[in-house]
Amino acid sequence: MACLDESTFMELMLGGLPPERAAEVDRHLDACPACRRLVAEAFRARTPTGLAEPPALHSPSPAASVEAVLPRGTPVGRYLVLERLGAGGMGVVYSAYDPELDRRVALKLLRVAALGLEADEGRAHLLREAQAMARVSHPHVVSVFDVGTFGEQVFLAMELVEAQTLRQWMRASPRSWREVRDVFLDAGKGLAAAHAAGLVHGDFKPENLLVGARVRVTDFGLAHRAAGDTPRAVGGTPAYMAPEQFGPGGHADARCDQFSFCITLYEALYGERPFAGDTERTLVAEMRAGRVRPVPRGTDVPPWLHRLVMRGLEVEPAARHASMEALLTALQGEPAKRWRWWPQLGGALALLLSVGITHAVHTRGARACEGSADKVVGIWGPEQQQAAEAAFLATGRPFALEAWNSARRTLEAYTTAWATLHTSTCEATRVRGEQSEELLGRRMRCLDQRLAEVAALTRLFAQADTRVVQYAPRTAEQLSPLAGCSDLAVLEAAGPAPEDAEARQRTEALHAALMEGRMLGAAGRYAEGAARVLPLAEQARAAGDRYGSAEALLLVAELRDQAGDYRSAEKLVQEAIWAAEASRNDAVAVRASTLAVRITGERLEKYELAHLWQERADAALTRMGGDDVLRARLLNNVGRVLAIEGRYEEAAGQQRQALALLEKSQGPESLTVADVLVELGHALLTQGQVEEGLVHLRRALALRERELGATHPDSGQALLALSSAAWVRRDAAEGRRLTHKALQVLEQALGPDHPAVAYALNDYTMNLLYGSQDDANEAMPMMLRALRIIQSTEGPESTNAAMLTSNLAQLEMKLGRMSEAEHHFREAIAQLEAKRGPEHVTLCSPLHGLGNALQAQGRHDEALPYFARSVSIHVAQPSDYHNARVELLMDLGNGYLLAKRPREAIPSLERALALMEKSSHEKSSPTLQRQRGIIRFRLARVLWDANEDRLRARQLILEALDLAKEDRTPSAQKYRENLERWLTEHPPVVAPSR
Repeated sequence: MACLDESTFMELMLGGLPPERAAEVDRHLDACPACRRLVAEAFRARTPTGLAEPPALHSPSPAASVEAVLPRGTPVGRYLVLERLGAGGMGVVYSAYDPELDRRVALKLLRVAALGLEADEGRAHLLREAQAMARVSHPHVVSVFDVGTFGEQVFLAMELVEAQTLRQWMRASPRSWREVRDVFLDAGKGLAAAHAAGLVHGDFKPENLLVGARVRVTDFGLAHRAAGDTPRAVGGTPAYMAPEQFGPGGHADARCDQFSFCITLYEALYGERPFAGDTERTLVAEMRAGRVRPVPRGTDVPPWLHRLVMRGLEVEPAARHASMEALLTALQGEPAKRWRWWPQLGGALALLLSVGITHAVHTRGARACEGSADKVVGIWGPEQQQAAEAAFLATGRPFALEAWNSARRTLEAYTTAWATLHTSTCEATRVRGEQSEELLGRRMRCLDQRLAEVAALTRLFAQADTRVVQYAPRTAEQLSPLAGCSDLAVLEAAGPAPEDAEARQRTEALHAALMEGRMLGAAGRYAEGAARVLPLAEQARAAGDRYGSAEALLLVAELRDQAGDYRSAEKLVQEAIWAAEASRNDAVAVRASTLAVRITGERLEKYELAHLWQERADAALTRMGGDDVLRARLLNNVGRVLAIEGRYEEAAGQQRQALALLEKSQGPESLTVADVLVELGHALLTQGQVEEGLVHLRRALALRERELGATHPDSGQALLALSSAAWVRRDAAEGRRLTHKALQVLEQALGPDHPAVAYALNDYTMNLLYGSQDDANEAMPMMLRALRIIQSTEGPESTNAAMLTSNLAQLEMKLGRMSEAEHHFREAIAQLEAKRGPEHVTLCSPLHGLGNALQAQGRHDEALPYFARSVSIHVAQPSDYHNARVELLMDLGNGYLLAKRPREAIPSLERALALMEKSSHEKSSPTLQRQRGIIRFRLARVLWDANEDRLRARQLILEALDLAKEDRTPSAQKYRENLERWLTEHPPVVAPSR
């Protein structure tokens, strides 16, 4: 359908649209950002405060108020209600629109009365619990984006998921026990993540498990603190509650969740719940007696799986699985049939004897493999976590708590996985007899090194400063992957432990230095870290230890790169690649070659060499059998280099591949995914694919705000990326709002002289450039400050300094300082040519600006070569970037017109018009409608002056008038008058009579 007309808009506002028409309008609003913004602003403006609440919410009964159906368009916080989706034990759920991030969310209004507490106490409690839930970020938990109050109620803004409940999924078609098991593995991971965050669900049941593209646990009902709260009566669904939840003093903990999980799993496997009972009293009696129904006949559920479920249904919590992680480990697969390899000994006595001996061996082996969790507690236990949290909060940074929670969740998951793998590695030799002692030794050394990394990171966190806090979530994500300790190729490349005491001592010293160097790098002490590692790398190389020297040289190269010493980093990373290849350490070869792509291509702009390193990394990846995470890092670095080369379409292709691999390997909500989303969004914006770019940038912002908090500098950077989209769309007001918000976040987080603050200042001034003269005067000191910061931090000859110099010249033109603008455009062009060559796409802007500055001084013939050169560089790019290219072509045509060479202007203006008409998805924008008219006006003038097609010239002016008829901006009337005057002054040509 077309955009909303006045009558449809009014019916929508008054709630009078018929259902079919309302559905059609909803579909249109999903696809049209302009109409969404119009409707959002209209609903917000319906009351003076913009916080209107329906009369029912002022009712003295909290329960009644939350049950009242909120009218469409009711503002709840920043969200606008769309429709009621349903109700649960704790509240009512609506679909709602978030105008700030242009997305739909699920909005849940919570019942304070359901807690049985006083209103104020209940509201405060719900708010605390909801805020705790919002800090749980996991692919298998429905995300909570925002929390707030609405009248007397608390609301949650959550991810809106298209999925079935588990019950609906079970009823849709018969499910095998393996299908059920796979769903519950994912659901269990979500519960385990909540437990790791200090929360329990308290109401796990089929209705709170969503099965769609991904399995997600939802409706924590609300989740209850796992520790710290006084035990209290807990709500829940009786048929799915644990025995200890019933009666006075009943309380929920992680073992209760496990019980509910196993009831639900039992029901999914067998089609009925494990405990009979028509009333709560009889049900509780059956539970407390441990009387589980007989297994239905005809089931194919294996005995091991039945035993696992039954253990989770034990009456005594201590008799259940030790944790959700332990349950999930058992759930992952059918145990191997361990006895098949035993020979037939013949005779009952021999068979009994063999079973007895085997049982004794397995028991001793299993006991020998206990204690993995104790090793973790000694390094990442409550004492260490409390010290780290205190250090984070002591920095006083507004994002410290969110950064701590994010890093803690990552370390919790890592150490849990480490303990599980440590136990299973031991059992593979000591219990199952599947693995040699020599391989056990190699794997255990690898695991010990991984745990030592955790210990080093824990020590760093306990002494955290601002920089450590800022990068903590990513530092935690960059712990060496545990998978390497199960990779035979990696373990064989590492070789056995040295038998020689001196060699063993040297290897241990190198590993200790590597860990210390990584931590110093995480703290921003790059030179100190490199100085600590480099001597040991040299010792390893001198001793012929190429494997150890490769890892050490790579780390020193990373530290030199981070310190900005790119030449030294390039030399060291090459040495790391040779050492890695010589020792057949393909994983390090890939990492080093990937770093070489970044250093040579992005830092030093040696593009051909960067692509040679890309080929080398590809070869190493092929040799090692592939690795999704390593390949994604390579693709992302290659994409960044391609973007610098101006090959934006290819860059976007690389980053799309990287995104798909990371979503598959790390989950769709990791910080690395958010980083690639920003890169991809930028590449798409530069191609003119604004709407797709916006989708990725908004998702990146949502991920970073949820994982790191809205005050983290990375969230500020995502806001800046979104402001770039507003700038491309010429939406100055939105761009100004986003850059102002980003500037506040970045200055508070990083201080006033950080380069990120300079980029925010630059973006803010660019948005002011499209405002009034007063706006331009306000922008000038900001732009000068931004340029000073970049010149002092990156150098006066840097590429970014050149780009900001060009932007300064744009601002000077706005203020009428043409000679100063000309000087700065020429300075920027010279710097960019020296850095990137004479044909680089970044030259288009200063070349075009210089042409405009010369033209404004009446030097029309002198301006033309600069306009022409900017167009020739831009058209050499692999795809049409509509907005920028149209503007360049228009100004080239106008330049020819002003130079009195109208015939030469025709091709560029015809091409500009054709390009603009291709961008049909943007035709609803008033700014672009005006631009379509201006192109017609200019083309009409050159056609007339060149005496080419005067009939078409008048037709183009009539089309321009038609495009401008709906324009209500202050300058529109004068623009229309100019068009009409031109028609009057250029009457129709009368063909001579024959």
